[in-house]
Amino acid sequence: MPATERLDSLILGGGMAGLTAALSLRGYGLTCLILEEAPMPGGQLHEIHAPITDYPLSLGRDGSRFASLVLEEARRAELSILVGEPVTKVNARARSAGRGKERFRARTLLIATGLRRRTLGIPGERELLGHGVSVSANRDRDRFAGMPVVVIGGGTAAVEDALLCAEVGSEVTLLHHSTRFRARSDFLKRARAERRITIIPNAEARAILGEDHVDSVEYRTKGSGLKRVVRAAAVFVRIGWEPRTELLRGQVPMDRAGYVRVKPGGFTSARGVFAAGDVCSPRWPSLANSAGQGFAAAREIARHLGRMPEPRG
Repeated sequence: MPATERLDSLILGGGMAGLTAALSLRGYGLTCLILEEAPMPGGQLHEIHAPITDYPLSLGRDGSRFASLVLEEARRAELSILVGEPVTKVNARARSAGRGKERFRARTLLIATGLRRRTLGIPGERELLGHGVSVSANRDRDRFAGMPVVVIGGGTAAVEDALLCAEVGSEVTLLHHSTRFRARSDFLKRARAERRITIIPNAEARAILGEDHVDSVEYRTKGSGLKRVVRAAAVFVRIGWEPRTELLRGQVPMDRAGYVRVKPGGFTSARGVFAAGDVCSPRWPSLANSAGQGFAAAREIARHLGRMPEPRG
């Protein structure tokens, strides 16, 4: 699709919300283009390494297998999707976006950029990613079965990863920066009773150590100036997610965490600008919610562009 062509809708993000919206907009006879920085669309589907149990038609598939079904539908619908290059500039008022030397404009803009994993930002984390640093015990725990591992985080995902690693015989050290945990109470109860799991609260990870592979983790407990080191063959970083909205700051209303504020139907306060999916759902990030919001936003975009009558009453 030529960059000079003005579209009916420009969709930022090729996850569940963006793909659902694009399929719906196509049904209304509207032209749209999805911009996705990853090598292939699918968004968070590619981050799910366990069977999906809370979305119809997934039939227990993991994210990648389910993504293949979603992407096959997108191919059949001949959706216009550009992948593999990040958007570097967004102008919400002009409803335009640029990536590289290309610039795209549309009558409406849908923000469906989703979330990214939070990182610790400590030495060794980026350098040893894939060499002992991991973001998923579901995917990688068998590689480190019987070896000492460290899990960092205090939410359900972190505690679940600790339990999964203990199941394959690993001695697990769970580091959390607070004494308060956000994890499910049943998971936390199991972790505290598991002899292979040592929970260290008020612990701040300072560095992941190792040359070609993770060797240990350096941390410091609050209230103490002493640095401690715990040996580990792997480190699972599970400290949550953050919205991909940095290019839109100051252009659409957001909460303190950077999630886009929307009204029902995905309306933002900027004319012709909508949002859908995890990027505006801090409380309910899920496949089902993203698909529903993508569909709702598409209907409102169609109405905004005069393809649907205004609701009565």
